[in-house]
Amino acid sequence: MLKEDELVGSISIFRQEVRPFTEKQIELVTSFAAQAVIAIENVRLLNELRDRTTELARSVEELRALGEVSHAVNSTLEVETVLQTIVSKAVQLSRTDAGTIYVFDEASQEFLLQATYGMDDALIDAIRHQRLGIDSAVVGDAARARAPMQVPQLDDDPAHPVQGLIVRAGFRALLVVPLLSPDGIVGALVVRRRAPGEFAGTTIDLLQTFAAQSVVAIENARLFAEIEEKGRQLELASRHKSQFLANMSHELRTPLNAVLGYSEMMLDGLYGDLPEKAKGVLERVQSNGRHLLGLINDVLDLSKIEAGQLTLAIEDYSMAALVKQALSTTESLARTKGLALTAQIQDGLPLGRGDERRLTQVLLNLIGNAVKFTDKGEVAITAEAADGRFTVAVRDTGPGIAEADQARIFEEFQQVDNTNTRKKGGTGLGLAIAKKIMEMHGGKLTVQSAPGQGSTFRMILPVRAQQGKEAA
Repeated sequence: MLKEDELVGSISIFRQEVRPFTEKQIELVTSFAAQAVIAIENVRLLNELRDRTTELARSVEELRALGEVSHAVNSTLEVETVLQTIVSKAVQLSRTDAGTIYVFDEASQEFLLQATYGMDDALIDAIRHQRLGIDSAVVGDAARARAPMQVPQLDDDPAHPVQGLIVRAGFRALLVVPLLSPDGIVGALVVRRRAPGEFAGTTIDLLQTFAAQSVVAIENARLFAEIEEKGRQLELASRHKSQFLANMSHELRTPLNAVLGYSEMMLDGLYGDLPEKAKGVLERVQSNGRHLLGLINDVLDLSKIEAGQLTLAIEDYSMAALVKQALSTTESLARTKGLALTAQIQDGLPLGRGDERRLTQVLLNLIGNAVKFTDKGEVAITAEAADGRFTVAVRDTGPGIAEADQARIFEEFQQVDNTNTRKKGGTGLGLAIAKKIMEMHGGKLTVQSAPGQGSTFRMILPVRAQQGKEAA
């Protein structure tokens, strides 16, 4: 029987009489041969289809399992959960009976049992109490060789106590796939089978894929643990820093207040008349002392905010009165520099609710900065309300701020790095504190500026602020 020049088989017929077959008989046998070819081909195609279907189903099963493992690796940082998923899928897809994942501990140079599948609690407990070092047979050998290693027939005389335990439990073959990273050994994936015999190459390849997923899970867990520990250390350091700043500020304010108090009494003549030269010196002491006290108060405020100890004294206030008070306080400073200081307040502003003292502190900081950095022109303040929010703007005709520096000026201890800023001085804390106070009110502090075009700072906050907000 032939199929397109390919030999498929043959049909032989015999008879006892010695005479040639007729044409009709030959034609009939030929017809049977053609039918036989079709039948044989159908059987072959059916077998191929069955084999391919089985192979496809297995591939789909493997892909589904790898997908589940991938999802486990990416959805949780609980390494036990991920490794348990990996070892169970590895055993199921490799058609073995049990499996274990060990994690290598660098300090002790031992493999520590991390996840198991297909073993009873007694066996797991027995294995857990056996030391499995880097020098141990099979597992240690595979790790040192950085390659899979199998034992097709486990002996009754084991090379390691763990091997003796699994032999007594009925297992007769095992495969070890080391878990490796570029930096060293991470652990080992072990599968065990009750039937002896070598493991297929496809099984080894599959388990190496699972081993790679295990490495990712373990490394992710270790990295997350390191980040958590660093976070705890940073949080502790931040608390210590804030406490130190608060203590330092209190300790500095006490003697400074005494200096300011005594110098003021001397200027008032409580200790007798002073020569004019001495009065001038004391006035400079007073001026610099008040400036230093302001800086200390800024540090204290910042430390309280960072420690979560700064609370708002929420009460009703008048925004119009608040702006007028700030204007009155800074008017002499602007007059000294020859600047026009104006305020435009919308009529009928609603009664506000918030910490009036802290909001005044923010506005004074904005006006003070505007006057300090503006050498000619004006500083203009506007206050209005709309849609349940106050907007208070402080506009100046100063040098302006480049766009690249506008976010940085609200950070702690940050200032625009130019000659004019260095000449004016300051610690760079005022705007950082102002921003945090605005955030505690549920508002924000913004800036709009360009070099050579002045700056406009805006306080935007709810008319009725709520207690309990935290600075971002």
